[in-house]
Amino acid sequence: MSKDENMLMMTPGPTEVPKRVRKAMSRPIHNPDIDEDFFEFYRSLEEKLRKIYGVEEDVLILGGEGILGLEASIASVINEGEKVLCISNGIFGDGFADFVEMYGGEAVVLEFPYDEPIEEERVESVIEKHDFKASTMVHCETPTGILNDLEGVLERLKEKDILTIVDAVSSLGGTPVPTEEIDICIGGSQKCFSSPPGLTTLSVSDRAWRLINENEREHLYTSLKVWKDTWLNNGRFPYTHLVSNLYALDESIEMILEEGLEEVHLRHERVAQVCREKGRDIGLELFPRTEELSSPTVTAFHVEGKALQLQKKMREEKDILLATSLADLEDDILRVGHMGSNAKKEKVQRTMAGLEAIVKG
Repeated sequence: MSKDENMLMMTPGPTEVPKRVRKAMSRPIHNPDIDEDFFEFYRSLEEKLRKIYGVEEDVLILGGEGILGLEASIASVINEGEKVLCISNGIFGDGFADFVEMYGGEAVVLEFPYDEPIEEERVESVIEKHDFKASTMVHCETPTGILNDLEGVLERLKEKDILTIVDAVSSLGGTPVPTEEIDICIGGSQKCFSSPPGLTTLSVSDRAWRLINENEREHLYTSLKVWKDTWLNNGRFPYTHLVSNLYALDESIEMILEEGLEEVHLRHERVAQVCREKGRDIGLELFPRTEELSSPTVTAFHVEGKALQLQKKMREEKDILLATSLADLEDDILRVGHMGSNAKKEKVQRTMAGLEAIVKG
């Protein structure tokens, strides 16, 4: 067995895929275009996914990594020249604005420091001054480990009849998400579900469908309307689906439901606490200003100018793969992913013991 096969991958997605999920992925494939048994399987998977989302509304599973959900949501809702409020305190929040501009919308970015929470009062002030069709935001900003409390913001946007699009890719399935207040909520297979990369999940409200159906853009792979017209209305997929990935996702969600979603959330909280307590003992500083801002799914340590070096040593000396941050913060933040199947006490303890040895060595 090679060194890489022995490595403990404690990154905030992709996560380690459990043996049971890998086994499910190896099942003989159905033909997703014509096999009625596969259609029934997909409907069953949708119903399980509704339980994770906690909604009665439509859910979709698209063939593509989580970023597809972000782009498809913007492409399916926004027409040329329409204003979108992009609320951001992180890299992925900023990225929503790029999609808005790419599809001809006008992005108004409400920026907050990457280590501070979103302020409801500033959101309210901005929405009083503009006519926004939609607003985007991120629940868990994985590159900085911050978890945003969105409930108050969502309430204020709803009062103004502004459609809400939320990236919950790295939080859904690991911590509560206010899905019932969100018009389009985006998840991804490779984070808290601990499935292979390759699938995007979305819940879509009735209000969102009305705007999607009115959208003037003609497109296919990034179109949610196409899914409404084909699968939801006619029971056929718009393209050949990723059968084996869907088998894996089904098994991943089944494992969550067997454990119980509330218990899964508590497990993530307990493991995150173990990680941060050990980090404090080592002398590491959290990146978000307070622990209350930190996500139960990922811990970001501020190690200015040392992240890449620590990552390299952990991989070479301890067989543990950690992540750094992105862009300008790449060498300043070291991240421990404790989401999905990695939200296990023994894995975090091994990781932090290795990190202690490196830091104090």
